[in-house]
Amino acid sequence: MRLHRLARLHPLAGSTLGALAFLLAVGGALAADIVPVRPGTPGGALPGRAPAPAAPAAPANPQVAQLDQQLKAMRDEYHSQLDPLQAQVKALHEKYDPQIKELEGQRWSLVEQGKSPDLQQLDAQEKSDLAALADREKADLDAVHQKYAQERKDLQQKYADQRNELASHH
Repeated sequence: MRLHRLARLHPLAGSTLGALAFLLAVGGALAADIVPVRPGTPGGALPGRAPAPAAPAAPANPQVAQLDQQLKAMRDEYHSQLDPLQAQVKALHEKYDPQIKELEGQRWSLVEQGKSPDLQQLDAQEKSDLAALADREKADLDAVHQKYAQERKDLQQKYADQRNELASHH
């Protein structure tokens, strides 16, 4: 299927990488034994979801083992191409960001010098009020995140208990 046809099916499919992700997602939806994994998260869980159950040493279904091998090979190839590009981007940031910041600082100083003292005071008050608002927002968001983290933990424990109960009956 060509990329432009895939793009009509899903917005991520408009690029080669997006098409690859789309095909993996569609193919993965067909294999019920595959659990989505996001590297770098505890238990390979997707954020907001329960950790993936521990994978058996050898999958009973040989197709699962074959797909695991294909996924590993594809991820390895993906990172072999992506990692050098990320290193290039990082090098460019390190080279240009300090120069850009310095020029922006010079520009800001010149603009501020041209403002009246009353306007400078008004700008300073606005900056202070916005900073206080941002602090309140951060505190509120932290409280909400903690609330949902606890609810998520409670739900995960509930279902883990139910799984243990089912396992003890079999």
